[in-house]
Amino acid sequence: MENHQNGELALRARASKDNSKRKRFDWLSNPSAGNLTPFQKFIVDIDWANSSLGLIGDWPPQLRQMVLLIVQDPSPAVIYWGDEATIVYNEAYTELIGQKHPALQGQDPKIEFAEIWDHFEKLLAKQRDTFETVVDANAFLLLHRHGFYEETYFSWKFVPIIGPEGWVVGSHATVVEVTDDVIRERRESTVRNLSQQLAGAQTIRDLWSKIIHGIEDADKDMPLCLLYSIDDAAIGSRASSKASVKSPPKSRQYSEDNPLLACLLEGSTGIPLGHPVAATSLGSENEENWLVLLIKKAAKERTPVVSPVSDKVERMLHGLDWRGYGVQSTQVAVCPIIPADSDNLLAFLVVFLNPRRPYDEDYRNWLHLLTQQVTTPQLSAVILREEVERRQSLARLAALDRERLFRELTESETKFARFATRAPIGLAILAPDGTALSANDLWRDLTQLEVGTNRVNWEDVLADGQVEPIQKAWDTMLNERRSLSIQTVMRRPWQAPELDTNGNSSQWANTEILLAMHPDFDDDGEVCTVMSCITDISGLKWSESQLRRKMVQALEMKKQQERFIDMTSHEMRNPLSALIGCADEIIASLNDFRRNLITTSNPSSISQSGPSPSPSTSLHLISEAIEAADTIIYCAMHQKRIIDDILTLSRLDANLLVVSPEPCQPISLIRSALKMFEAELKRASTSLSVIEEPSLKSLSISWTLLDPSRVLQVLINLMTNAIKFTRTENKREIKITTGASLTKPSEKNAFGVQYVRKSNAAPDQTSNSEWGDGELIFLCITVEDTGRGLDSAEIKNLFHLFAQASPKTHQTYGGSGLGLFISRQLVEMQGGEIGVASQAGKGSTFQFYVKTRRTSPSSKSVENGNAEEARGGSKDFQLLVREDALREACAVEVSALQNGTKMPNLEKENIVPLSPRLPKEKEIVFHILVVEDNLVNQKVVSKQLRKAGHVVEVANHGEEALAFLRRSEFWSGSSLPTSNPPQPINTTSSDHTTLPNEEAEVEMRGGEKLSVILMDLEMPVMDGIECVKTIRTLQEEGRIRGHVPIIAVTANARKDRILRSLEAGMDDVTTKPYRINDMLKQIEKLVAKHTSGAPPLWPIHTHPT
Repeated sequence: MENHQNGELALRARASKDNSKRKRFDWLSNPSAGNLTPFQKFIVDIDWANSSLGLIGDWPPQLRQMVLLIVQDPSPAVIYWGDEATIVYNEAYTELIGQKHPALQGQDPKIEFAEIWDHFEKLLAKQRDTFETVVDANAFLLLHRHGFYEETYFSWKFVPIIGPEGWVVGSHATVVEVTDDVIRERRESTVRNLSQQLAGAQTIRDLWSKIIHGIEDADKDMPLCLLYSIDDAAIGSRASSKASVKSPPKSRQYSEDNPLLACLLEGSTGIPLGHPVAATSLGSENEENWLVLLIKKAAKERTPVVSPVSDKVERMLHGLDWRGYGVQSTQVAVCPIIPADSDNLLAFLVVFLNPRRPYDEDYRNWLHLLTQQVTTPQLSAVILREEVERRQSLARLAALDRERLFRELTESETKFARFATRAPIGLAILAPDGTALSANDLWRDLTQLEVGTNRVNWEDVLADGQVEPIQKAWDTMLNERRSLSIQTVMRRPWQAPELDTNGNSSQWANTEILLAMHPDFDDDGEVCTVMSCITDISGLKWSESQLRRKMVQALEMKKQQERFIDMTSHEMRNPLSALIGCADEIIASLNDFRRNLITTSNPSSISQSGPSPSPSTSLHLISEAIEAADTIIYCAMHQKRIIDDILTLSRLDANLLVVSPEPCQPISLIRSALKMFEAELKRASTSLSVIEEPSLKSLSISWTLLDPSRVLQVLINLMTNAIKFTRTENKREIKITTGASLTKPSEKNAFGVQYVRKSNAAPDQTSNSEWGDGELIFLCITVEDTGRGLDSAEIKNLFHLFAQASPKTHQTYGGSGLGLFISRQLVEMQGGEIGVASQAGKGSTFQFYVKTRRTSPSSKSVENGNAEEARGGSKDFQLLVREDALREACAVEVSALQNGTKMPNLEKENIVPLSPRLPKEKEIVFHILVVEDNLVNQKVVSKQLRKAGHVVEVANHGEEALAFLRRSEFWSGSSLPTSNPPQPINTTSSDHTTLPNEEAEVEMRGGEKLSVILMDLEMPVMDGIECVKTIRTLQEEGRIRGHVPIIAVTANARKDRILRSLEAGMDDVTTKPYRINDMLKQIEKLVAKHTSGAPPLWPIHTHPT
């Protein structure tokens, strides 16, 4: 040991002595030297401080020495240092790692080498334990270095590096890429195998089988292959069909005259038979096929054609069990196979390329070498023999084709001759001058062409005025060289197949024909003959006229049905007004009598004329009378509601009920509709909460197209049911939720509603043109209540015709069983659905949705700024928001009777009258003109209005109303002679409307006062529509000053009837039957509207103090 130390000291002394004479190459110790190579400078500039190795100055001597060593090595070399295996490589190594350089230098390799590091991590760990050098040759790595996972092969040697402590601190590896060698050997093996297989081929069919077997083992370089041969039979058939019989068959060469080669699939590898990509044949029917296009290109260029696999083909290949690496190819090559001594194409080899190798020069040369194996001399002899046999076969087929075609031509001529004779149309061949060269019997019969002649005298054949159009059509056909058809009329009589409308036994007309002319051309393109076809269309024309007549009859029948429904509605509703009026009168009289009894119950005020009945007895009788009158009114309103339901049902059954979309704001519409329930909710002590979901705001729901009346009809029906069924519950709450979506609502929602399956009885009308093409929106409305709920059996009965949830429900609430059925039909007509979620004792949830479309506000709404008009529902409230109808629907009128409640104590002062009473002081007195032809209704209404303290005048029809108007303060017309007798109103004058009895007008100017007119619509002499039009015309002419308030009173509740009344000039519409209190509120509102902001036309009358 001492000798070793002495020797080491001597060496250091000599080295120190000679240092001044030696040149230093340690560029790591002096990185600022100017003689660094670019790669050395690259290593020095790396941020080593952020790596596990630390700064270069802190590196151990062994590491510095090894880095200096590998950088000077011209072969790829790398150092893995430390337990983290931090990598340092030289410049030659960068060619092996591709895109991973420079990010890999000095870093943890498990990041950049993630796809292969598991293998090397185990190798280095084992080397640290065993101190063994690891050598491997032709090792396979799937390396991601050029943007894809690439098949690569490497040979390497890993030598361990020992640190000063004596253990392995790193590894020095030298690497050689042998990818090209390994793949070249594999591909050469495939070529040798194919050559051996082809050596045994004896026929063309055998050749195809040998090719498939020869390439079958190349699963990596040829994961999927298709072999298509040229279909000689298809080429020959197409050639014979396009050329003359003597023309030779087409060759198997691509040209502009022969652009598509028919191909047959001879075999495949890597794809099952019948797969869409492996078509059994390719031809003219597949001209736009992706493979046909590639085959065309390969045939034209006569070299392999490579193309990326399209998305469409990728989808077709999805799910295929790929050979090789089990992943789908991204490129496909089409290689034409051409014999060495011929220019004819023999076949095409379609190869889906290796997805783990680039298509480079080596790949291209290998495919070319494969296809050349088929064109060797020994195989060329086989191909030549097959070609000779093929041509001989084609020649025999051509001879057979000529014979067959001649026979078919003869048979075709015979068949055409028979057809021309038996055809139900006239056929003839004409010369350009109109001479008949040949014609069948029917053509001769129709044109009256006699035997032995060849020209038709069209003047005698055609009806008057028909010859000139036929001659023009003939000249146009000859000049423009195109076929023409024209309809014309002949003099020949034709008999209809049934009686005419007058009942005669026969019906005769001229024969109508369709004349078709088809020119044939010679070799110079000139017209040589004309095929003439004459078809007798008299029966068809007669059928068209009959169909048109029946269509008119059907339209008229539909109008009659509508008139019948209108008449039925009028006749069923009209008597109800008198019934309800009488009941109101009874209630008003008895209330007054009861009030008088209460005030005179003091004994000192009792008359001394005789004994008086007991006050308690009288009050009891009066209370019973009032209760009975209430019941009468309830029954009348109930009958009205059932009639309404039946009429709606009849219109549904007759397909007369339509959905009429109009621009409106659905949120405002629903808010306004719910306001009308405030009184009934308060009366029933029921709370209402309205929820507008965030979807309304997120979707910016404003103006949409929908039918507000139909939506309100459904909402009101559900709302009245909710009030009705919660009235007797301890907890009385109703919640309305409104939302919207761009997609159809599903049954899996927060409310658990299950929609009713759609029926065919109410087709969706929202696809009609009047709904426009705006964005489709689904408006959803949910009504929740805390009523008694429904069990599963009751739910099944809902939404069906004449079905109620429970057969006993009518004992408590009443109803026809039509409400929910009609609601279902109305919802489905608007493209929606309706459903329910309920449990017995836990309340019910009804939900429906309808289709709407975005739109812009109507121009009328924008110009007028009318809020009610903007909501789109103001006119529709006429049918739906009547206060008395709501009370009846919500089961308010007889709630006391049903619950056995006694009448309140008559001594109390808070008695609420049920009908109008005499006005108190300062109440406004209206001057009302009642125009009604029904004397009973006229009498009842007048009596009710007078009892309410108003001044009433009556008129039996429109002319009497106009006569009264002339006597009113509204009249300001010019004077006429007083001697004129009464005349009917003449509205046809171009100057102004003339009224009957226009005399002494100046004297009448201070005459009758008038606040409002209640105008019936259907009256004799002059109806309400004509009368209001006349009044508005007189206003425009200035003969009536101001605006006359007019309310239409009708038993016709059809929406179009109401709209027509408003358009004619009515200010408002009330449908019969109605309550007099409701009518007075309507009158007060209308009069206030037309007198606010302007001096009244008459003084306001009040009762004196």
